[in-house]
Amino acid sequence: MAMKKCKECGNEISKSAKTCLNCGKKQKKSIGAIIFLIIVIAIIGTAVGSNNSTTPSSSTATNKQEKFTLEDGHTGSSDQYGLSYTIEGTIKNNTDKQYSYVQVTFNLYDSDGAQIGTALANINNLEQNGLWKFKALGSLGDGKSVASYKLMEITGW
Repeated sequence: MAMKKCKECGNEISKSAKTCLNCGKKQKKSIGAIIFLIIVIAIIGTAVGSNNSTTPSSSTATNKQEKFTLEDGHTGSSDQYGLSYTIEGTIKNNTDKQYSYVQVTFNLYDSDGAQIGTALANINNLEQNGLWKFKALGSLGDGKSVASYKLMEITGW
């Protein structure tokens, strides 16, 4: 059994003793031992974490292909009265799965960059590796003018 000296009276006691049998003083763990234990745990955690992050994997976020992509060549235009805005383009299903429902959503902005509406379109049964030629319609009202639009999401299930 390992022994140590009581910090109060100097009597020899067991290292695992919580109190000194001679003077009754509680024995505190050394702050150095606690700090050492925390450092060891941190080093082990860092080593394990860095080992996992450097292992190449085909499922990492950088290698993950999107389920759907908005193809180049999409356009937007207002109707003659300025009450609606239509965005036309093509979305590709990049998977080997057929989706029973797919929706595309765009935010519409005025010349100040303020959002003034949303345009969306949806389709049923988009086939695996299929293309969808969509027309996303947004209602404006009040004669607002769309200066730009931004793809927000393409969802499917």
